[in-house]
Amino acid sequence: MNLVKECKFLTDGWPYEEGHIIPSEHTCRMIHVICKLTRCQNVLEIGFNYGHSAYTFMTVNKDLVYHSVDICQYEHTLVNAAQIKDRFGERFEFTKTSSFDIDPTTIEHYDMVFIDGDHRTDGMSSDMNLCNAAKTPYILIDDYVQCMSTVDDEIRPRELIHHYLNKDDFPYRKVQEFTYPATDWQNYMVLLERVV
Repeated sequence: MNLVKECKFLTDGWPYEEGHIIPSEHTCRMIHVICKLTRCQNVLEIGFNYGHSAYTFMTVNKDLVYHSVDICQYEHTLVNAAQIKDRFGERFEFTKTSSFDIDPTTIEHYDMVFIDGDHRTDGMSSDMNLCNAAKTPYILIDDYVQCMSTVDDEIRPRELIHHYLNKDDFPYRKVQEFTYPATDWQNYMVLLERVV
């Protein structure tokens, strides 16, 4: 199955706004490794955008239950969320909301949270604090090395994550870094595991 061709429906007809994951063979192997390392059964994704990550995760792991949240700043987000729902049914849920408004007690049941929303310092800090408060077993963070939206930000994602990993009240360790092809550049993810 050629996922790159199969998921063209997510971007066809929409103006280009942001880069996204390319569901290549390499990317699918990476997601398989992430699912194997975490043994995740249910994932919360912060930042859906076009839906490429949700589509790829659920295609690679046929048993995975996936819940995406997004502020829906783009018209394509709600349309694509409905298309993903049609394809994956009960395995997929979508909520239009900001992660700033999520109560940690409502996400305690997720095995992994995939942070791919607001990459500015305040947004990423809020999302990491949310995961910590919910005692999320695994945190996967996209755009680990750089993100176009952080050009004017004081702290790049990698420096911010390492700052958190050195904090006594953030009981996570870095498990592994991953690289994968995206539409604009070679991109990086990092997987963190809760150790307490």
